[in-house]
Parts: sequence; C-alpha cells; structure tokens
Amino acid sequence: MKKTQDIRVRDPYIVAYNGKYYMYSSTDTTEYADGLTLLVYESTDLENWSKPTVAFNYTPTETTALKGDLWATEVHLYKGKFYAFMSFLNDKETKMRGTYTAVSEKPEGPFSLLSDKPVTPWDQSCIDGTLFVEDDVPYVVYSRDWPHTFVESANSYVGSIWAVKLDGDLSRPVGEPFRLFESWDAPLSKEAPNDLGGSKGRVRYGSDAPFVTRLKSGKLFLTWSPMLDENYVVLGAVSDSGKIAGPWRHLDKPVFDENGGHAMFFDALDGRKMMCIHKPERPPDERMYSCEVVEDSGKLIIK
Repeated sequence: MKKTQDIRVRDPYIVAYNGKYYMYSSTDTTEYADGLTLLVYESTDLENWSKPTVAFNYTPTETTALKGDLWATEVHLYKGKFYAFMSFLNDKETKMRGTYTAVSEKPEGPFSLLSDKPVTPWDQSCIDGTLFVEDDVPYVVYSRDWPHTFVESANSYVGSIWAVKLDGDLSRPVGEPFRLFESWDAPLSKEAPNDLGGSKGRVRYGSDAPFVTRLKSGKLFLTWSPMLDENYVVLGAVSDSGKIAGPWRHLDKPVFDENGGHAMFFDALDGRKMMCIHKPERPPDERMYSCEVVEDSGKLIIK
C-alpha cells in the first residue's frame, strides 16, 4: 500500500464507484510500461492506495498520430461504460495537442482508443478535455492555451475555454466549437497574469483544467486554473442560465489559492461533495489533495 503523500501525481482524477475510489495518473509511469501510460490506484479511504496498475498504454511510432505527453486524463461513467478523456501531443512538427477518447467496461481498464483523431479541433492546440452532458447531449469542454494563443497587440498569451458537441459514442465532434470565455475575461486573471520572463516582457493568461458541475439550483459551476503571478489557483465561474453556452459570470474570489489547482469534483462514498486538486505546483512535489466542499450562495466553496 502507498499513502497519498508518497504518490507524485499531477492533474489527479478520482472516480468513486462500487465501494472504491480510483485515482488516475500519468505522472512518473516509466517503471510500469513503455510508451504513454495511464496508471490507476485503488483505495477505500482516499489515503491508503494499492500498487498501481496500467489502465492504458500506447507506444508511438513514426506513422502514428499520437506522439507524446499523455496529460490530464479524466474518466467518466457514461451510458454504462467508462470513457477516458486524454490529452496528447498529436503532431511532431506543429506540436499541436488534442483530447482523445478511450473506452473500457471497467474503471480500472484496460481502455481502448475510440479513434486516431481527437475530439477537439485537429488544427488547434487543445488540452484538458472534460465531459459535460446537457439535455442528453454530450459535450467536450476544453482549454486552448499557450504556446499557440499569442495575441500580438497585447504581447500576451491568452488562454480560453471552449466546447463542442460530441456524437453518441463520444468518438468524434459534431458541429462547430464555441467559446465560453477567455482567461482575461475574469478580473482576477486580468489583474495578475503570469510573467513569462525574458526580454520581450510577455505574460500568460492561463486557462488550464476546465471542469463543469451542475449545482442544486440548476446553475452551472465551472472551475479552471490559471497562474496568477506565481501562484497556481482554482477560479470559478457561474452560468446562471444553466446552459453550457453561458453567459458566464466570474467569481471575485478564488475557490482555492494556495499554489494548487486543476480541480475536479466528485461525490464521496459517504455522500459528501469533494474537490480534488494537485498541490503544490512545484515539480516533483505534487500530491493529490482532496477536501469537502458545499454549495453556498450559488457556488461551491471549501467547507
């Protein structure tokens, strides 16, 4: 068994299912398999974890579309199957990234890719895809961010959150993507972009890790993680319409602001609503951190 404090993990994702917690990680996996590897750990208490097993493995070749950098996997139970949303570097020359989907009958895998093409736009760099279902229609909500989002007039990299409908088996996009908001639309992000250093004076308004939760009120709560100055945080936005298209209203205080982020929310086995992030944002010290949250005044806050 391993303790939470012993497991290095960035962008952890938790599934609570059938009396167990499953935690997914693509960090520090080289000792378990060659290629691009997703590990899964099992627990009953979010503190003591089994030895990891390989939930997914992919070995790139010169002729394959996926080239590297398996990032930020999420696993969603949808219509009786488990679907992994996985971000890869998908082209060696242009360095574009995309979110791909894979499926399994079990939360521990093995997962099989549904397509060799991403569900996000092939010609744009997209990461951190998450599943959201509205009126029985599935969407992938994702981030477009650095280094392919440079706005010359502002001398800045400006990330943004987008969505696109998916077909019924989550294997391909349907229709045109639409933008939910840009990072600098949020006052907290606008006021404190991340200084990238160097002589050109460029800054980044980040848009990592969108995640959408429907509140008891029917409104939607979306969290995401920029770097404010040098502090990685979780910010929140609310769709009062209850629709993924918004409009989105940004909160005036962070959900979490202690150099940790990439939040997701899940229902614990005892019924509590939980938030999971990694912290600190300081390789190689990242660890999974979970805490209880409650709905208060139309948003989720840490209890």
